[in-house]
Amino acid sequence: MIKQLILLFSTFFLVAALVIAAIWTQVIPEYRAEAEIRVRPIIPHLVFRTEDNGMIPLYESFMNTQVSVMRSLTVLQRVLDQQEIRDTQWYNEPPKSLMQRLRGKAPAPPVERLRNFLSIQPRFKSEIIDIVFTDSSPKDARIVVDAVLDQYMQYIGEKSDATKDHLYRQLIDQYKSLDNEIKGQEMISAQLRRSLGTGTPQELVSSKRVRLDETQARLRELQQSIAISEWKRKELKDLMELAIIPDQNEVPVDSTVQMEKKPKYHEDSEWRALDINVRTIQHNLAASELDPNNPEIIRATKDMEFAKELLRLREVQLDEQWHDRPKNVSEVPIIITSDSGPDYEEDLRTLELQLAQIKYEEQLLVEELRKQQIEFQELFENAQLLEKENNSLQHKRDLFNAVRQRLDQKNMERIVLGPIEVLTRAFAPFEPHKDRRILYTAIVVILDGLGIILSGCILHRNGFL
Repeated sequence: MIKQLILLFSTFFLVAALVIAAIWTQVIPEYRAEAEIRVRPIIPHLVFRTEDNGMIPLYESFMNTQVSVMRSLTVLQRVLDQQEIRDTQWYNEPPKSLMQRLRGKAPAPPVERLRNFLSIQPRFKSEIIDIVFTDSSPKDARIVVDAVLDQYMQYIGEKSDATKDHLYRQLIDQYKSLDNEIKGQEMISAQLRRSLGTGTPQELVSSKRVRLDETQARLRELQQSIAISEWKRKELKDLMELAIIPDQNEVPVDSTVQMEKKPKYHEDSEWRALDINVRTIQHNLAASELDPNNPEIIRATKDMEFAKELLRLREVQLDEQWHDRPKNVSEVPIIITSDSGPDYEEDLRTLELQLAQIKYEEQLLVEELRKQQIEFQELFENAQLLEKENNSLQHKRDLFNAVRQRLDQKNMERIVLGPIEVLTRAFAPFEPHKDRRILYTAIVVILDGLGIILSGCILHRNGFL
C-alpha cells in the first residue's frame, strides 16, 4: 500500500513539475511601455487672433479624432516602415499563441498585431491621451511607442502644414493677382485723367454743363428775338398798307383845309416805338406758359402797364402839339410831299438787316451748341468710366489690404506651436506588467495538492489504505 501511495504522490508531483516547467517556459511575461500626449483645448496666439487659434470647437470630438488618426493604417504603416522597428524582435520573431502552435497557423501581419497590442485611450476629464503598448520585450515596447509618437506628430504636422501651405499659397496667388490688377487699373485711370485733363472730373462736368446751359439760354434768347423781329416786320408792313401815299410827289391843297386835318399817331416815330414795345410785351405774356403768380409774369405785367402809360402820355403830348400849332391865314397853297410822312420802308430795311444778322448768329450758335453737346457727352462718358474705374480700383485696394493683412497674420502666427504636444515619451519598467507564471504555478500547486488529497480519500474509502 505504501508503494501505491508513493507512486501516486510521485505521479502528481511529476505532473505538477511538468506543468510548472511548461508554464515558466511557455508563458512569456508582458511589459508595458506608456507615453502621454497633451491636446490643449486652446490654440495659443502670438499677436493676432485668427480662426486658426483660440478655443477649439467640439473639443471632445477633436480629441477622439486624434485617437482614430493615431490608430489609422497610414500612421501605423509609417511606424512599420521605420528601420528601428524592423530590427526589433517583435517584428522579426512574432510570438505565437498556444492555439496557433497547435494549429500550425502563421502569426498575424505586423499591422494587425500592432493594432491589437496598441492601446490609445483619452484620460477621463483631462487633456491627456495615454498610449500603451504591451510586448515581451520592454525595449521593443518602448521603441514601438516612440515610433508611434514620432510618426503621429509628423503626420499631423504634415497635414496641418499642408492645409496652412495651401491657404498660404492661395493668399500669395491672390496677393499677386490683385497687385497686377491694381497696377493695370491704375494705368487705365491715369490715361483717363490725362484725356480729361483733370483728376476731379465732376467739377469739369459741372462747368461744361453750366456752359452748355448758357449756350442753350443764349439760343433761346436769339430765337425769341427772331420771333419778335418777324412780328415787328409784319407790323411795319401793316402800317405801310394803312399809310396811303399818293402817286404824285407834290399835291397842292388849300392851306385852310390842310390845317384842319389832324395827323395820325402812327406818323410819330416815338409813338411807333412805344406802341411796338407795348405789343411786344403783350405778345410775350400771351406766349408764356408760366403761372400767373410767377414773379416774372408779375414783373412783365407791371412793365406792360408802364409801357401803356408811356404810350398814353405820348398821345397826350401829340394832342397838345396839335392844339398849340401855329395858325397860318395865308392863302398860299401848302405842298405836301411824300417826305412829310413816316419812313416805313427805311425802318423795314433796317429791321430786315437786323433780322438777317440775328438769324446768322442763331446759325452759328446752333453749330456751337451741337459741338458743345458732343463734347459734353464724351466728357460725361469718360467721367463715368473714370469714376467706375476709381470705384473698382478702390474696391481692389481694399481687398488687397485685407489679403496683405491676412498674409502678415499668417506669417506671424506660423511659428506658434499647435495644440498637440508630446507630454511624456515612452517609458517601460523593468518589471513585467502581467507575469502570470506565479499565478499559474500557484494554481497548479493547489490543484496538485487537492488531487493528492482527493486520491488519498478515494484509496482510503476503497480500503487500499
